[in-house]
Amino acid sequence: MSDERLIAKQSVCSDGDRLVLAGELTRYRVPAISRELRRVQLAQLRAVDLSRVTRLDSAGIGMLEGLRDGLFGKPLELRDAAPNVSEMLELFAGEPVEPAPVERSRITIRDVFDTLRYVFGILVDAFILSGEIFYWSVRNVVRPSGHRKGEVTEQIIVTGLNAVPIVSTLSFIIGVILALQGAVQLQRFGGGPFLADLMGLAMVREMGPLLTAIIVTGRSGSAIASEIGTMRVTDELDALRAMGIRPVEYVIAPKMIAFTIVTPLLSILSAAVGLLGGVLISTTFVGQPAQSFIDRAVGILGVPDAAFLMLKGLLFGWAIMMTSCYCGYQVTGGAVEVGQATTQAVVSSIFAIVVLNVIFSLWYIL
Repeated sequence: MSDERLIAKQSVCSDGDRLVLAGELTRYRVPAISRELRRVQLAQLRAVDLSRVTRLDSAGIGMLEGLRDGLFGKPLELRDAAPNVSEMLELFAGEPVEPAPVERSRITIRDVFDTLRYVFGILVDAFILSGEIFYWSVRNVVRPSGHRKGEVTEQIIVTGLNAVPIVSTLSFIIGVILALQGAVQLQRFGGGPFLADLMGLAMVREMGPLLTAIIVTGRSGSAIASEIGTMRVTDELDALRAMGIRPVEYVIAPKMIAFTIVTPLLSILSAAVGLLGGVLISTTFVGQPAQSFIDRAVGILGVPDAAFLMLKGLLFGWAIMMTSCYCGYQVTGGAVEVGQATTQAVVSSIFAIVVLNVIFSLWYIL
């Protein structure tokens, strides 16, 4: 039996009073399926079941219209089409098809197992990619020959220096808002001088690195995901491999090195500018001198707080980098998929940042 005849037999069968069609009804399969339909006894059949049809083109639409009009011996009703098949028929044939009945989904043990296996596969792929990024980044620091000269400096400027205005502006505004809200509550109990303690701990331990990470995610993480995704779609990464160049070493490692340098420094800047917002509210609303505010804020902080500030900024930057690169590497298709990957990178990065921040908060408590 030829391959076409075998495919046709697998695509056509009868179930009671229904003719069941399955698979793809495209121009490559329609001729063989049509020949098979002429061999089927249609006298006892009343309808065509399209629930197993996965794909349809103009040739398939023509064949289904022939079944509906009786060109194969008897007019049959088209029923139970999937949404994509029903839309195609309604668009080109002008007649709607009764959709398949929606069954209430049931979660089985197999579904749970498949979901866990899928999540585990994502984690394994992300872990492998992260290891590769770390390896080539460290190697590029020791032997900077795997990327263009000056690429790391350029990435530091793009990722860090160009982000200073937005980070400073938003951190100052957040500092002013936080200090204003804190001052209103503290003054009710005569605790205005303690505003410096509140601002010092809040900006250094929480708001500084967290605000920096969110800004970097929206500004740089999305750009990295869209850049890598576009390179995947346009086969630029494959072209680099064909030339004997490792994409991770050439494209991603300079960005990773830049993130490692930039994110702790931006976190320090964010915390410092946020404290300046606190100084403004302290001097104008509470009446506490600026020097007294600064001395008290610095006095309540210690070396561990400064170390945690830089560590949080560093880990947040790595989380953004890994997530954005992974989402960019998963792109297949075109511009729509690149946009979806960019959105997924931003959302996933913020989720990872929040989880890491919770872990650090528990660390402070313990």
